[in-house]
This record gives sequence, C-alpha cells and structure tokens, in this order.
Amino acid sequence: MIVVPEQYTIQVLYENIYKITYNKYSHSYNGCCPICKEGSSWGKKKRFFYIPKKDLAYCHNCGYSKKTLGFLLEITNKPLHFLINEIKNFDVEIQMPREEVKEVKKVIDKSLPDDCINLSDTSQVEYYKDNAAVIAALNLIKTRKLDKGINKPKTFYISLNDPVHKNRLILPFYDDNGDIIFYQSRGLMKKDLFDRPKYLSKVGAERSLYGMQNINPDLDYVFIFEGPIDSYFVENGLATCGITERSDKMFTVLQKQQINKLNLYEKIYVLDNQRCDKAALLKSISLADSGEKVFIWPKELKQFKDFNDICVIGNKDKIRPEFILKNTYSGLKAKLLLTEIKNNYSLP
Repeated sequence: MIVVPEQYTIQVLYENIYKITYNKYSHSYNGCCPICKEGSSWGKKKRFFYIPKKDLAYCHNCGYSKKTLGFLLEITNKPLHFLINEIKNFDVEIQMPREEVKEVKKVIDKSLPDDCINLSDTSQVEYYKDNAAVIAALNLIKTRKLDKGINKPKTFYISLNDPVHKNRLILPFYDDNGDIIFYQSRGLMKKDLFDRPKYLSKVGAERSLYGMQNINPDLDYVFIFEGPIDSYFVENGLATCGITERSDKMFTVLQKQQINKLNLYEKIYVLDNQRCDKAALLKSISLADSGEKVFIWPKELKQFKDFNDICVIGNKDKIRPEFILKNTYSGLKAKLLLTEIKNNYSLP
C-alpha cells in the first residue's frame, strides 16, 4: 500500500483544480470538480472535496469517489511507475507498510457522521441546548415542519465534529428493514451555506432512495422527488438526492435495484416548481422526453418553490395524492405544457 504525502497531493490540487480553497476547521480542500466540470454550474459551485484524514477525493455533484492515489493517477494522467518515482523524489518519504504488520482498527459505526446527536433524545438536546448549531437545527425542523410530515424519518441528527458534515442537519435514509444506509446533510450556519452546497451526501457511499421503509403496498403509485424533505409530506414519497437531465444517468446501481422492487407501482416524478426553477423545468422536459410521468405545477401555485413551501405557508402536514395525480402528465400533453412554460423563460 502506498501512502501519498499530503503536501504532494495539495500541490497537484492547486495545479489542476479551479477555485480551490482550504477549510482549516475541517482540514479539507474544496473546489470545482475536474471530473464532471459540474455542467452549467462550472465556476459557480464548488462540490469537489479532498479530505486528507480519510485519504479520499470525491464530488457531491457526479458521485466521483476515489482514494488519493487513484485520484492522482486520473487527474495527472501519469503512469503509475512515473507517479511513484515523482513522489519518492518529493521531500516526504513514501511509506510502504509491511504486509505482516496488521493495524488494529476500532469498530466504528459508519452509518452516521462522527459525533452525531440524536435530536429526538431530550437528554442529548438538553446537554447541548446552548450550542448554536443545535439551536439552528431545532429551529429549522420546527419552522419547516420537518417533524410533522407523514413520511418523515424516525429522527433527525446533527454532527458537531465530522470533517465534512460538521454543524449540519443529518437526514437519514433507511433500507427496507429500517436500518440507516445513507444520509444527506443540510447546511444550517450562514458561513457554511455561503461556502458550500446546501446539501451534501455521505462520503464514499452509493446514493440510496429515501422512503423505501415507508412504502404502502395498498397504493398503486410512488412519487419520486429530488430531495428528501419534499418527500416527507407525501405518502409513498421517495427521493433520489438529485435528478440529472440525462435519464440514463439518473439512478445509481443501488437505486436501480430499489426501483426494480417497485415495478408494480405507477411512478410519478415530482420536481421543484417548473414555473420558477429553470433547472427543474429542463429536468422535467428530459423526463417527459424519456416517456416518464411528470407532475407539472399549475399556474395558481407559481409562488411556491416546492412541496415543503406549500406545507409551511399553508400550514399542512401532508399533500393529498389526488392533487398530484390530477396534475400529472406524460407523452405529448406533458411536452406541450412544459414547452409553454419554457417559452416564458426565453430558454434555447
């Protein structure tokens, strides 16, 4: 096993990654992803991270995740032997651990970020009641009605010390048995929201669907959202952690396996309001072109961004399935309605 000196990796980062910055609190590096180029967000968002402590480079946009050496091989396009020789000539000596020496590792629960607090545990909340991040998390849960949704998670968490998810609200995802297999974190503090994306996913993990644990087999349909929060307010709501404009890149292998379990259900895609969100509109058009059924926001709701907005402003705990089904379209009708909305944007 080759351990690459941190300083060597940092040098390569600054040579190859646009808008690279260093976060001294989490000891991580953040910039524009050199792998996917972040599409239309290139230069605007920085969703690529390098975490020396975890020997990991990953992107929250495209899901890229590799150990440091693999990342260096890809980004520098150098042969392995050349790269090793270059590292050997660097100031820091390359470490080659002996095979017979086995490292004793702690058994750590990796289902959640480091130092997570269960926000449903009153004793934990009481202990950290003066912590600014805990206060912000509890306020967000209350003001956005996250604890009222009919499809909400069992509990919410907050991490106070994780190198990536520190001081962020943790949204757990469960498998069919109700065990946590994935999570997203939602930014809380102003500085964090300014410097990083609002939502980050579990590092080095394959994206899962949210909501599999709550599927009601008596219903004939499932509603597929991008983000988990909107799905909290709809029975049989699922969430993908992002939908791309390319339908062939929409799901991970794990999500495809989960979707295959739902073949008997009618699948309806529910994105943010196409009348005020251009990205949601373009994704909806792509889904309609692929033959999928899409919820199209009616004109009278153009003031709402998403389903969570409707529940907060309208003081609702759920959205009736009949409302979604009434405004669901596919085929030519969906394309015509979405084209009409697109024309109002003056999009190409």
